[in-house]
Amino acid sequence: MESTLIITSMVDMFTLVLLFLLVFYDPSFQTDTALELPQSAADAAVEKGPRIRVLPSGVEVDGRVVVQLESGTIPAQTVMRGKAFADVIDALVPLRSPDAPGDGPSLVVECDRRVSWTVLGSVLESAAEAGFARYRFAAVGTD
Repeated sequence: MESTLIITSMVDMFTLVLLFLLVFYDPSFQTDTALELPQSAADAAVEKGPRIRVLPSGVEVDGRVVVQLESGTIPAQTVMRGKAFADVIDALVPLRSPDAPGDGPSLVVECDRRVSWTVLGSVLESAAEAGFARYRFAAVGTD
């Protein structure tokens, strides 16, 4: 018994897949190794509220430096409560408003791209320990 292999269907399928890939290929969708923060396109300004800035030099709560950092990393002598900064918790507790609408008080967070994710995580952990459940991340323009 002889059998023949009919490959017409398979050639049709590969042709369709090839056409699909050619039509939907977008060469502009390439990722870069250096991550750039997006430009803010918000129409309204960030709402007023307690503000925390995370810079390579330190963590500021409402304009006052409460934790010193060394080039965006946590120094060994920094007092911590678990994964949170003790001084940041102490500075944020008086700023929370228990009668804030929604899920509780909202904290505005500004972070420099040169700061490590470990520091930002510790700052957010500190804010949670201080009673902040909502965060608004703000992009600050250079103008």
